[in-house]
Amino acid sequence: MDAASPTILITGSGRGLGVALVREYASHGWNVLATARRPAESTALAELARANPNIVIETLDVTSVASMQALAAKLRGQPIDVLFNNAALLGDRHDEGNRRQQLGQLDEALFTQVMRTNVFGPLKLSETLVDHVLAGRQRKIIALTSGLGSLTLMGQMSRFYYYQLSKAALNMGFRALRHDLKSRGITVALLAPGMVATDMLAESGYRGEALTPAASAAGLYRLVDALTADDPGLPVNVDGKVLPW
Repeated sequence: MDAASPTILITGSGRGLGVALVREYASHGWNVLATARRPAESTALAELARANPNIVIETLDVTSVASMQALAAKLRGQPIDVLFNNAALLGDRHDEGNRRQQLGQLDEALFTQVMRTNVFGPLKLSETLVDHVLAGRQRKIIALTSGLGSLTLMGQMSRFYYYQLSKAALNMGFRALRHDLKSRGITVALLAPGMVATDMLAESGYRGEALTPAASAAGLYRLVDALTADDPGLPVNVDGKVLPW
């Protein structure tokens, strides 16, 4: 990795938007720590890493504190300019119609899995890697939120109880994290990728217009690049519009 270049760690890099984010940052000369729970299963990520020596693939399960701690120990002394919490779980991809997170069939195990992945994971990873971020020059922590976490936009929707709850909780958690880390010089931001044509969107049943992963990744890159310590910490969509809470 190039010591003169900034470094980003991206979770959930094995597919979809995660792969696109790895490609986008690498194209701008960044060192990319691309993490995934099962990176060996991502041929797209492996191809990117083979073509770019500044991409390093690491194993990380954001639902496992031991996995986070092991990665932090492996990266000891490695500055991280941007920590990008991208990994998220919509629900059970084998549950057609998302019945296990709808009224009548609410499933406790799935609730725990979604909340652990989408809320506790980003918060705990940010805590675990905070010293790495402090050692970086840019000192930014990003969480990928969603309009589905907005009471204003989606208050009448009930197809994804757990996912909607998780994104609303993520928003609150990262506002609190922002408060705790601002005095240490770390900028914490909530960004939304828009509707992106990924496997996750297909699993949701959405059939409308959507951005390509590359277009969303490029927009997110611009938003992160423009972040300053004065950012108010509100959820911002990829098009730059603030998402109502």
